[in-house]
Amino acid sequence: MRSAKPLEGELTGKEPRSSTRSQVISPNEVRSELAKVLASSFFSTADRMRRFLRLVVEETLEGRGDNLNELLLGMAVYDRDKKFDPRVDSIVRVDAGRLRAKLREFYASDGAGGSIRIEIPKGSYKPMFKRHQDNDTGPAQRLREKGTDATMSLAVLPFVDVSPQRGHVLLAGGIVQELIHRLSLISNFRVVSLTSVLALKGKQVDVKEMGRQLGVEFFVEGSVLSAKRRVRVLIRLTDVATGFHTWSEMYVFASSDPLTVLERISKSIADTLAARLGARTSVRRNKRPS
Repeated sequence: MRSAKPLEGELTGKEPRSSTRSQVISPNEVRSELAKVLASSFFSTADRMRRFLRLVVEETLEGRGDNLNELLLGMAVYDRDKKFDPRVDSIVRVDAGRLRAKLREFYASDGAGGSIRIEIPKGSYKPMFKRHQDNDTGPAQRLREKGTDATMSLAVLPFVDVSPQRGHVLLAGGIVQELIHRLSLISNFRVVSLTSVLALKGKQVDVKEMGRQLGVEFFVEGSVLSAKRRVRVLIRLTDVATGFHTWSEMYVFASSDPLTVLERISKSIADTLAARLGARTSVRRNKRPS
């Protein structure tokens, strides 16, 4: 194995001729970042993606990144034989696209606070290693960087009832209303009214355009499923700037008392979102009648 040489912010596979210390990325740093990526929830159960990413990173660190091609990857990652024809079998190209998407999702959520990123440019299998000293470290950091008087804007979209009998539309609607109320109490959160959100219902617009029209940075969306006296609520937080889900979680409660379920789920979701989005400890006065 070659001795570890420092790498440029955008990997060349060779020692940089000139760069400041802050721009240099060592192979050890890259391998440390690779370990974090592979241990994340995005890759922990994706064995083939793990093999793919590990191979292209290690080959590039060893100075062989320019030799990476579909034939080599097909044989090394997917155990194809010498008869493998990439023109007929597109598995490498397809999985490369999935790998790029997984990396984007990782760096939009779990890996947002890292100073190094591993990227695989479209049309190539040779990764690039980039240092981001001023990298956005997620919603909470983004809010802190705006200043003490900054706000975080978001909209709660109508939850979908995916139960077989579609018998929990009212519960889904109730959770949304309660969630909007709880989030609106946080002093530095600006929550769009449900009326404004519903005004866009049925319009064919993507996440970024919807965010622009509503003037928000994040969307909260979810679904409700009830089966065997239990209610499962799946929540997702979407970053308007990237279009990616930055957080997702499932909540499960016994469904004996719908009102209790509504309140417990709404509180759990609101508390988690408040922590992730950088809520202040102070809240607005609750004017809702008791």
